[in-house]
Amino acid sequence: MYLCKAMSKLNITIKCYTSKDISIWDDFVEKSKNGTFLFKRAYMDYHAHRFEDFSLMVFENKKLIALLPANRNEKILYSHQGLTYGSLLVSTDVSQSLVLGIFDELKTFLKPFDFEKIYYKTVPSIYHKLPCEEDLYALFRNNAKLVVRNCSTTFCMKKSKPSPKLRLSRVLNYAEKHNLRYEVHSNVDAFWSIVEENLMKKHGTSPVHSQAEINLLKSSFPHNIQAIAVYSEKKIVAGGVVYLANDAAHLQYVGLSSEGEKMYAGEYLYELFIHKLFSDYRYFDFGISTEKGGQFLNEGLISYKEKFGGNTIVYDHYEIMIND
Repeated sequence: MYLCKAMSKLNITIKCYTSKDISIWDDFVEKSKNGTFLFKRAYMDYHAHRFEDFSLMVFENKKLIALLPANRNEKILYSHQGLTYGSLLVSTDVSQSLVLGIFDELKTFLKPFDFEKIYYKTVPSIYHKLPCEEDLYALFRNNAKLVVRNCSTTFCMKKSKPSPKLRLSRVLNYAEKHNLRYEVHSNVDAFWSIVEENLMKKHGTSPVHSQAEINLLKSSFPHNIQAIAVYSEKKIVAGGVVYLANDAAHLQYVGLSSEGEKMYAGEYLYELFIHKLFSDYRYFDFGISTEKGGQFLNEGLISYKEKFGGNTIVYDHYEIMIND
């Protein structure tokens, strides 16, 4: 735990977050231009034992104007490594000039703690409540180096149209033939094994969250995290976990059994997400299709997602040298 603060010529004060600040932190996330529920402390702290938290709170004339969810790893300050995206979270009245000042003061603040650089992840624009790219300009002005760019496929609910290659009639025919139906669950227990098997089979990986962790997060954020299972008769053949953040629904996990693949249960599930369950949201984000920091594009995976009418948005990571 770091108890520290610094004052600038611009009347900007930077202070390290402590557990006493939880209600102030969460309230600011809710009101910020670019905060989502992933930045609430109940989400960030479920894996607090894995990271050395170094989250920062920024004040101007004692008024909280920004947060930086972060952790320390040796001499690098990371936009929190336990989160998909990071970024400086700012209030609705923060100006571009003030954000430039925050970046200047941030580097000054970090020097005495022996930091050498900041690893900064941006919040993709689809999650912004208001236009909020002041940090991108500040990154440019600070000679930030783009080190990761991941492609994610996003469907605009009101405008995107599926490709003819999707053959929706076939999907609907199979759904009717196999009596596919869905149920919303209070946890992931019923289909988590399918998700685990699917990830291992197709990508050789395991879920980032354990079954217990995703259930804990769902219980903490019941409206933001949705668990949906697809049945054929009484048997589960597919399941998905969707994160609802501001105006976007994000596919966090999905799994299909071998039987489900033959029934086009995955296509049925995606159509369900887009056109029924989450159709009131502006975007549906299918997730990234890149590996190795964006250097490898899984063309088969991204073309499959694009069939639903999706287009690319990027998840960017930058490095800023503190002594520049």
